[in-house]
Amino acid sequence: MIDFLDRSTGDVLGVRASGKLTAADYHHVLAPRIDSLVEQFATLKVLFLMDRAFEGWTLRAAWANTVFDLAHRRHFDQIAMVGAPAWEEWCIKVPAAVLMRGELRTFRREQLGEAWDWLLAA
Repeated sequence: MIDFLDRSTGDVLGVRASGKLTAADYHHVLAPRIDSLVEQFATLKVLFLMDRAFEGWTLRAAWANTVFDLAHRRHFDQIAMVGAPAWEEWCIKVPAAVLMRGELRTFRREQLGEAWDWLLAA
């Protein structure tokens, strides 16, 4: 499931992932919100929080995520990934370095405040 964090403001969007993400989460929840914000702001700063209940992606959701990232790669100035396990950080950073224009940083859950500070400071 994807929901949005209350601290989101302007061009800064906080996203929380819990449970197992599905393609519907991308198509019906995340993509419409991102598309709406991109119409208002050319680029965005996104905090993606994987909460303790996060179980990963279905295969279709993983594909939807890849397609989504490719379609929006120029729309992200900064992405803060919070709470990803160490092995998943590597899986995130390698494709992001090739596919995304913006800067990606990873943070542990206990660094959530620092992640928000990084996004809001710019």
